[in-house]
Amino acid sequence: MNTPIRLSIIAAIAAGALIAGAGADAAMAEENPLFAPSPNYLERAHTTLTGLRNMTPKWGIQPVEAFKTTMDAGVPIVMIDVREPAEWAEGVIDGAMLLNLNEIPTEEGLAKLPADRMTAIGVYCKSGHRSGLALSVLHQLGYANAINMAGGFEAWKKAEYPTVKPAE
Repeated sequence: MNTPIRLSIIAAIAAGALIAGAGADAAMAEENPLFAPSPNYLERAHTTLTGLRNMTPKWGIQPVEAFKTTMDAGVPIVMIDVREPAEWAEGVIDGAMLLNLNEIPTEEGLAKLPADRMTAIGVYCKSGHRSGLALSVLHQLGYANAINMAGGFEAWKKAEYPTVKPAE
């Protein structure tokens, strides 16, 4: 599939999620304040869709080398692995937490995310596709410092960076 068509599909999925989420915000916010819409929701939605269209590095995609350097320097970063549990069982980046892509916008998923929305978050999957979708969700939730790992876990392993077996 060529890149313009693929990006159009991603943008359409993100737009659908935004439209579906916009109507539910008020009702969900009454039940749980975590679901309250932010005051600049539409501005962030526009930024997300523009970012999906452009997919520029400044928008939140960095190579595995940048993540490794950041972690080696001791910079605090919450690593979120959005792969499926079977993929997770094959190995993970040390310190990462499993948070399935579909779980992020749920009450349980939100409870696992940092309370401080300025926290640096690194998100990865197997190859970078699902983590790109997760990145857009995290940005919509107000996590401005969420960053997608280009190439995902496969790129991390290809660079021969350390992995660990997750605790059961």
